[in-house]
Amino acid sequence: MSPEDMQARMLTSLRERFEVPDDEEWKLIAQRLTAVMEQRRTAAGGGMGGMVGMFGRGGPPGGGGGGPGGGQDPNRTSRGGRGTGASNSEVALLSNAVRDKLPDAEIKSRLERVREVRRENELKLAKAQEEFRAVLSVRQEALAVVSGLLP
Repeated sequence: MSPEDMQARMLTSLRERFEVPDDEEWKLIAQRLTAVMEQRRTAAGGGMGGMVGMFGRGGPPGGGGGGPGGGQDPNRTSRGGRGTGASNSEVALLSNAVRDKLPDAEIKSRLERVREVRRENELKLAKAQEEFRAVLSVRQEALAVVSGLLP
């Protein structure tokens, strides 16, 4: 099943749970819900996906995977192509700096850039969530919170 098919099924399920019979109302809710889901993927923290990016699939350097030194190919994304809270290229640049043992000043600069992008993405997520919340009834908002779509 493609990601688009999975998203379509999820939206259909949520439409039923939110009890939205009107197509125009659902179009607005679905548009804002989709924006929230996209921002959540972008703003998601690195977690263990970051560890995969740092060491490649084979574990720590010398573990037999991820290429020389266990680093990540900057063209490859961790966690199935999803964001790690910063652009994958920013995370790859940081990972490469650590792997290549660049000077601390360079690592610090790249680390701050990753954090800056993550902060920006978190703000975008909060804005998308507020725009989503604005079109929901109280009951729908409660369902969105229970479903983990809203804080």
